[in-house]
Amino acid sequence: MSKKPKKEKSEKENFSGQNEEVKENRALVRSTGAVAAPTLLSRILGAARDILQAKFLGTGTAADAFTLAFIIPNLLRRLTAEGAMTAAFIPVFTSLKKEENKQKLWKFANIFFFDLTLLMTGIMVAGILLSPLLVQVTAPKFDSVPGKMDLTIALTRIMFPYIFFISLAALAMAVLNSFKKFFVPAFTPVLFNLSIITLALIFAGNMEEPAYIFALGVVLGGILQLAFQIPFLWKQGMRFTPGISFSHPAVRKVGKLMVPGIFGVSIHQINFLISRVMATSLEEGSVSSLYYSSRIHELTLGLFSIALATALLPTFSEQAAVKDIPALKRTFEFSMKLIILITMPAMVGLLVLNKPIIQVVFQYGQFDIQSTAMTSLCLFYFAFSLPFISGIKVLAPAFYSFKDTKTPVVVAFIAMLIYISLALILMRPLRVGGIALSLSVSSIINFFLLFILLEKKIGDLRKKALLSSSVKSIFFSAFMGGAVWVFIRRFELPEYSLFLRVTILLLAILIGLCIYFAGHSFFNRSELNMVRQLFRKKIPKKRLK
Repeated sequence: MSKKPKKEKSEKENFSGQNEEVKENRALVRSTGAVAAPTLLSRILGAARDILQAKFLGTGTAADAFTLAFIIPNLLRRLTAEGAMTAAFIPVFTSLKKEENKQKLWKFANIFFFDLTLLMTGIMVAGILLSPLLVQVTAPKFDSVPGKMDLTIALTRIMFPYIFFISLAALAMAVLNSFKKFFVPAFTPVLFNLSIITLALIFAGNMEEPAYIFALGVVLGGILQLAFQIPFLWKQGMRFTPGISFSHPAVRKVGKLMVPGIFGVSIHQINFLISRVMATSLEEGSVSSLYYSSRIHELTLGLFSIALATALLPTFSEQAAVKDIPALKRTFEFSMKLIILITMPAMVGLLVLNKPIIQVVFQYGQFDIQSTAMTSLCLFYFAFSLPFISGIKVLAPAFYSFKDTKTPVVVAFIAMLIYISLALILMRPLRVGGIALSLSVSSIINFFLLFILLEKKIGDLRKKALLSSSVKSIFFSAFMGGAVWVFIRRFELPEYSLFLRVTILLLAILIGLCIYFAGHSFFNRSELNMVRQLFRKKIPKKRLK
């Protein structure tokens, strides 16, 4: 008789642990949703911005010039808003927040803000002065087209102040995310896109060179992204008291984490920079084709993967700070299963629908059939990397939550060497498509190396469970892809009106989603139940016999 109460207690404790895990996952999903909702709006507006850019600039001289000129400030945005600074700042800031000393916490935040202000002012001024050298180094072949080099230099100078504003905006985002405030920072890209769209609609049609209007819109967007967050920082307790100290212990700690992190966490973006430099040696339109295809690729990433990664870093940092490794593993496994469930069909969708998507989104005005052919080829090869880049965005925060920046650096270096070697081999037979394929292969290698090394660091990551999820999702995705291909090949989209193009494409996507989730419903209910449970209003109570 004495064993029965003990067993009942064990069952209660076990179920309580399950409920606690559901609560943790719900909190993560809510945070992801707070990022995903405004991100979805931002990506829709980003697509509208790209449509306007394709209409006014096409894939010719102006498009290549603008795309290359925007590489450096946009790369820094990736390194800060979605990369090294955020990854380094949040764990340090979270550790100080645990001490519950608000004066010490906000003193560090203020000092870091003004240190960054001084540093970015210097970089901005140097960038404007050295723009001719930067463009000459990154695009020496532009000299062969009359006026292309001068236009690229002028656009680079106009857009360099964006670096200053977006870096401070990224710091504001990091502070707010540390307090689990995700919606406001995630909404700021909406303002960025709106600024470019508004200026383009009003002025681009009347300009001899519309690229200047797009460049001005970029700078205005950076200003709005910073200004919008300041009131919310003030509400949290930041008072922007002037003070500069590069010797502050917490500032030095962030600096030590950030320097190698710039390379480690952002290898995909650094590879993109290299890819566009390589593309300048190919036929005209190669640089902009890479850009447009990457925008569609990033649209798919941004709807979920980037949102999840943004929510994960503060969660991982809190779990690492209290050394709760089992909770961190549970969060990691749950996040990876979500990534697999969502990105596998997205990858197959891009493989099957790459050309229809480009035809619907971009093929207007200066963007012709040849532009579509080049861009859809790049998108096809980019598609293979989608689940793996999404996985990297889960793996990287796990390393940075432990303040480990060395491991991603080593992995990034290996992946970059492989990418450059492959690109030099493949860009000749496959042209710009070879560059896109090389980027995908390097991302796949990057993912597997990080996974293996994280498992060595914290122990078993339940590979069998993740592999099982992957195999099922790949199977259902392949079946879905076959059905969508049979449907879409019946239509020649350029022959239809815009309304019919969009309708046919959306119908193809809807058919694919129905088939994919029907497969999971019949043969893999456990994966879907995991997600459904998160959206129930109440956590079910267990009845003990």
